[in-house]
Amino acid sequence: ADARFFFDKDRREPLASRVEALRAIVYHNKLGTLADRMERLRFLARNIGPRIGADHGLSDRAAQLAKADLVTDMVGEFPELQGTMGRYYAIHDGEAPQVADAIAQHYWPRHAGDALPEAPVAQAVALADKLETLAGLFGIGALPTGDKDPFGLRRHAIGVIRVLIERSLPVALPDLLAAAWRAFAAVPSVAPAEADLESFIYERLRAYLREAGYS
Repeated sequence: ADARFFFDKDRREPLASRVEALRAIVYHNKLGTLADRMERLRFLARNIGPRIGADHGLSDRAAQLAKADLVTDMVGEFPELQGTMGRYYAIHDGEAPQVADAIAQHYWPRHAGDALPEAPVAQAVALADKLETLAGLFGIGALPTGDKDPFGLRRHAIGVIRVLIERSLPVALPDLLAAAWRAFAAVPSVAPAEADLESFIYERLRAYLREAGYS
């Protein structure tokens, strides 16, 4: 009954109208608000999308709406539905199917063996989301230590690797990392840590390849 109430209430406002509310939510005290993060996702999705066959405009729109469901009543009550509800609300609002799917799938893969984003727009936003997280947190020195990885950076790195390899995307990792650092050009607290982040991702790649049976 609660879910039905929240679902019906949320749909009274278009998902796009909630983007403004992201300005009031701090993502990280050194990285700005969720609205700041959303703008970086848009920059990266527009940069990545055309390289992998995704429509420029749809990639931008999907990145703009990707986090909007975080301020809905439904996701506030059931956080595990982030992305899932955004897709339902986008469909209800008449957004393009590729945009709606990308809102849900940009979180993929969420864990080992999870599904990968299916179409180019979703892949572009998924890569943007993971690269923005990695560059931002490496840039402020919030690196994993030992078994502690509170921001899931190892999972994000593996996600980037899996999307690139298993979806056979024709884009080079160094180019993606360069774009990620450019997204933070106007954030003074972020010091580009290119070598550290690249080494971190290649360590994950070694583990990925070993598990796949390579020497």
